Amino acid sequence: MNIYKELDINLSECTDEQIKNVARLTAYHSNVLLRNQELSKDEYARILALWGDKTKHHAWYEDPDHHQIQYVTNRSMPELGGKRGIFPRGELEWHCNGTLALDPEDCVTLYCKVPTKDRCDTIFLNGVEAYKDLSQDIKDKIENSYCMITNDLRSFHRADFPHLITRPEKPRILSSDRAYTISEDQVTPEEAQDLHNIQGRNRGKDSAIYKEMMRRKKEYSVEGARWKYVYKKLVHKHQVTNQKGLYFPFLNIVGFHDIPEEEWKDLYAHLVEHYLKYQYSHDWKAGDLMLFDQTQAMHKRQPFPLKENGEQQDRLLWRGIFYYEGGV
Repeated sequence: MNIYKELDINLSECTDEQIKNVARLTAYHSNVLLRNQELSKDEYARILALWGDKTKHHAWYEDPDHHQIQYVTNRSMPELGGKRGIFPRGELEWHCNGTLALDPEDCVTLYCKVPTKDRCDTIFLNGVEAYKDLSQDIKDKIENSYCMITNDLRSFHRADFPHLITRPEKPRILSSDRAYTISEDQVTPEEAQDLHNIQGRNRGKDSAIYKEMMRRKKEYSVEGARWKYVYKKLVHKHQVTNQKGLYFPFLNIVGFHDIPEEEWKDLYAHLVEHYLKYQYSHDWKAGDLMLFDQTQAMHKRQPFPLKENGEQQDRLLWRGIFYYEGGV
């Protein structure tokens, strides 16, 4: 199975065009790994700009001098005024970037500066390979289906982002697990607002994706309904490669819009069991750089290992995000 592609190159020695080709390969392979990279903040930010990350994200976990770099860490960072980065605690379950967002970035990168002393893997799925191996009857059943995606937090159902669809179905997610729980004592009100605001991000109102999300809202919203949903295609056709793959953020799914409700649980269980076969578990070392597609793949982080005193072992990753149009 082609779960990931490993490249034996040194980005510091590559031309700009060669660097851009790495992003193109990510579109084709879903997960791309480069080892033994030695990148300064200036170099990493420049590479991320070549891949398409050119805008500020206005979130507390963003480096103030290199807006392309976001901190995923449980360390207190001087660059952030002593704050920790995003996702600083425990286990991070299966997810992809911006599941509930209007038009989230297509690709995420993680560059390991400081790994934990003991293993703390990130596990990557490949939705293209998973889709290829589905039986034809399942492919036919799900070909035109939208995932009914939601959140069971009350605050989400009070949100007013333009892409949210109002439905009468109660937000009973088919899994009891959640990707990550951020409690009130973990973030300040300002940080919570940052996390809320980014749900509306998009590549522009003139983009085909923005227009399509507005069309779905108009077609599938029910006047007077109270529950908020996002509808995204379960079988996603990649904008760069035209390959079909699963977009299946299964920890946020209530059902499938064009499939009878009595079939939801069985289909959901089948797809989850099948998808989880297509995974690669990465043991981070300093200098590792992973690019991973967000439109046809998912990932999770194992729990942070503990020190002898019971505190979490430190880890520092530099995160980047980009739309393929920017550099591909």
